[in-house]
Amino acid sequence: MIYPTYHTVAEHPIPHIHNLYSPKSRKAFIRDLDFLLQHFQPIDYQEFKKIIVQNKKDSKGYFLLTFDDGLSEFYDVIAPLLRAKGIPAIVFLNSAFIDNQALFYRYKVSLLIEEFLKTPSLLKATEVQHFFENCDGKDKTWQESLLQINYHNREKADQLARIIDLRFDDYLTQRKPYLTSEQIRQLIRQGFHFGAHSVDHPEYRFISLESQISQTKESIETIGKKFALDYRCFAFPHTDFGVKKDFFDYAEKHSLFEYSFGGAGIKKDSISTHIQRIPMEKNKMSSRKIIHSEYLYYLIKELFNKNNIHR
Repeated sequence: MIYPTYHTVAEHPIPHIHNLYSPKSRKAFIRDLDFLLQHFQPIDYQEFKKIIVQNKKDSKGYFLLTFDDGLSEFYDVIAPLLRAKGIPAIVFLNSAFIDNQALFYRYKVSLLIEEFLKTPSLLKATEVQHFFENCDGKDKTWQESLLQINYHNREKADQLARIIDLRFDDYLTQRKPYLTSEQIRQLIRQGFHFGAHSVDHPEYRFISLESQISQTKESIETIGKKFALDYRCFAFPHTDFGVKKDFFDYAEKHSLFEYSFGGAGIKKDSISTHIQRIPMEKNKMSSRKIIHSEYLYYLIKELFNKNNIHR
């Protein structure tokens, strides 16, 4: 069984994503789906749980498709394509971003970069120059300085936005980058599943165990209650790298979720209920190339007993 994961699909550059990574185009995404259908059988989250418990085998293999961040393109572009091909999926939501109530700090960074590229004269403003002079990394370009903004100093993005009068609230209202509650309910009625992706997308290895637990618990409980879900699944934001066994021990003891998902490719994990997914947005590579390279890398690592993640 394999677990391909995406964020979104877009024909044209999306301002809040464009300066971070390149999503698949609609045409490329369809090619990916056709390749997956040719070699694997699509399953939904409930089927996945049964297959795991029963250790069920199939000569064709299975794939469970997932999407992170709960972006609006899932409703407008992706879901119609999946329904037409009979492919289920799980969408992992950040509870603070549903209904466009807030914006991921990395998306704010992309919007800031977009604004400076569109209006380079803004970089000459005294306050802007002072801002970059006070950033860490004196030898870095202004773009590199912005891309270094992290969860712990995310208020810097808001500070710079105020200086250049870039209003993230207006962008949320006008662009609506995230799914709304009504769209999510419609998608649930169409057979799609939803899980939690933390409250506001921190990188877990850089926050305390207490914060990891509260981010996970709050997001799962909020999403479960809001959409009357009778299952609990969770995908780590950014990466699960550096998340220790203490977290998973707490999660198991308190039944935080049934299964959790990372993004380290085809690998085994010492936590039996933690599943590693394959990131599919790699330099516009096709799903064929990505999956072939993942299998090859897995087999090579297996020779040296290094394809297992130990917590």
